[in-house]
Amino acid sequence: MSGPVISGDTIAALEGDFRAAMRLLASGVALVTTLDEAGAPCGIAMTAFMSLSMEPPSLLLAINRTASLLAPLQENGRFVVNILAAEQAAACQAFVTTPPDRRFDTLDWRIEGGLPLVESCVATILCRVEQTADFGSHRVVTGLVERVMVGGGEPLVYVDGRYGRVGVDG
Repeated sequence: MSGPVISGDTIAALEGDFRAAMRLLASGVALVTTLDEAGAPCGIAMTAFMSLSMEPPSLLLAINRTASLLAPLQENGRFVVNILAAEQAAACQAFVTTPPDRRFDTLDWRIEGGLPLVESCVATILCRVEQTADFGSHRVVTGLVERVMVGGGEPLVYVDGRYGRVGVDG
């Protein structure tokens, strides 16, 4: 069964509208990190991550297949989801605007358990790759949680191209 015929103009408009709609979804921000084969830290900033299951504890990442992190993450087989604190907005912006081989120059970080952990995060989740699948422009990575560290504080939020914090009515 085939779907409706959609012209190139219609697809472009749909993609633009979808992108505009998704920009309005407030998301937490994480630096997803690993080490490459030479032991150098690698990472990208992400909002496309989510918990998957509590049994077993697991999460999903959606990584663009052109991202600098993808090959090292798959080669290493382990990664960290460093969930950023609201106070880390400037560090996150510096990270995303710096060339991949110099990104960690802008951060306070350490190696623990053979992985690069970013300091002062609200939470840090160490995972191992369980499976991957390609969908469209992205690779969906299922990670099994190996360890969690909760640091507390207020999480960094990204919405409509801006960093912010969660406003809680009390």
